[in-house]
Amino acid sequence: MLKSIWYVLKENFSNLYRIYSISKYELLSEMRDSKFGIVWNFLSPAIQVFTYWLIFGVAWNRKPMKVNGIEVPYLIWLIVGYAAWWFIQPSITQGCSAIYSKINVITKMKFPVSILPATVVCKEFFNHICMLLIAFTALLIFGYYPNWYWLNLIYYAFCAFVLVESIGLILSVLTMLWRDIKKLVTSLTRMLFYFSPVIWNCRFASSVPFHTILNKMMKLNPIYYVIEGYRESILYQKPFWAHPALGLYFWLFCLVAFSLGCFLMFKFKKKLIDLI
Repeated sequence: MLKSIWYVLKENFSNLYRIYSISKYELLSEMRDSKFGIVWNFLSPAIQVFTYWLIFGVAWNRKPMKVNGIEVPYLIWLIVGYAAWWFIQPSITQGCSAIYSKINVITKMKFPVSILPATVVCKEFFNHICMLLIAFTALLIFGYYPNWYWLNLIYYAFCAFVLVESIGLILSVLTMLWRDIKKLVTSLTRMLFYFSPVIWNCRFASSVPFHTILNKMMKLNPIYYVIEGYRESILYQKPFWAHPALGLYFWLFCLVAFSLGCFLMFKFKKKLIDLI
């Protein structure tokens, strides 16, 4: 296990520039295919947030979210949480085909396959920055101004990066073994959207049946730690060490997932071409 972890870490850190170059190339290639280019990196998440706000905020008449005596408009609460989801969801779904989409490259030359999940994550991180800019603009409009608690976003962004990279390592190999994995993951992430605190607050949803049990179950979802961390840093001014138990559980989950991903990548590194 340690040998496989060292193999993946060494291959990724020794190819940082290659990861950056591939991510940049794929990002620019997507922009070239559209007339508006980078505008869609801002417009697409803005349309998504506006749609959810109309449905869950306006149509369902959601009241301001109140946590520890602090009230936050639902739109702001939604935007901050969705900023994290906008990075996590595509990184997981596209991470499934990180290796399979590069079969033309890995079959023609000796290529460090384990860096491919990282290229997907780095590309999506740029889109995450665009979404954060939208969130910061909305926060300023609503009168929320930067303070030192916002620096906690660096930590939670790193948490999200490690989480999706670990999951990407696992899913990219499993997709090579079973092509149906990507379809399964795509369907599960749609369901996971509603089982994550993106559009509703399970901690204080007293009108929801069994909300106490549901809240405990939701905390088993590692995405919960990241999304709630974004909100607590920006909206409720809590430091990242405010929930040590959740933090410990999150990092243990990431450690197990990353170790499993490295093991699979190391075990099948010489068999991936045969699996195509």
